[in-house]
Amino acid sequence: MKSLLAVAVALSISAAAQAGSLVDVSVDRSRGRPVPTHRHDGKLYIAGIPATAIRWRLNNRTQSSRVLTVLSVDGVNAITGQTASPNQSGYVLDAARQGTEVEGWRKNMSEIAQFNFTALDNSYAARTGRLNNVGVIGVAVP
Repeated sequence: MKSLLAVAVALSISAAAQAGSLVDVSVDRSRGRPVPTHRHDGKLYIAGIPATAIRWRLNNRTQSSRVLTVLSVDGVNAITGQTASPNQSGYVLDAARQGTEVEGWRKNMSEIAQFNFTALDNSYAARTGRLNNVGVIGVAVP
């Protein structure tokens, strides 16, 4: 079983530069330890440690506009569980640097399933037959 040891953090939407100017994206391991990012060929990468829980922080960089962010992990929308698309449900961040921490897949309004690095065949995307974007984290700001 091959473990996923690197995840591409892709801010690739129709206007990638716009996403970076509207929303800050970072990732922490448990207990708030930041995960260093590494840039290669215009993408950001993080090193994953199998069975380690992670959480994503999304912060609105604007001072006066609410922003919708659609977070996908392995190509799957973190809220709906659908194959991700920029026109789906997401997290609405109020203006003036308001943010949110996303610790896992939204099961319902009160439960989440933690994001964990795992073996490929144990990933949610693989178990649901969606292997096209395994290892890719996307944040769309439509």
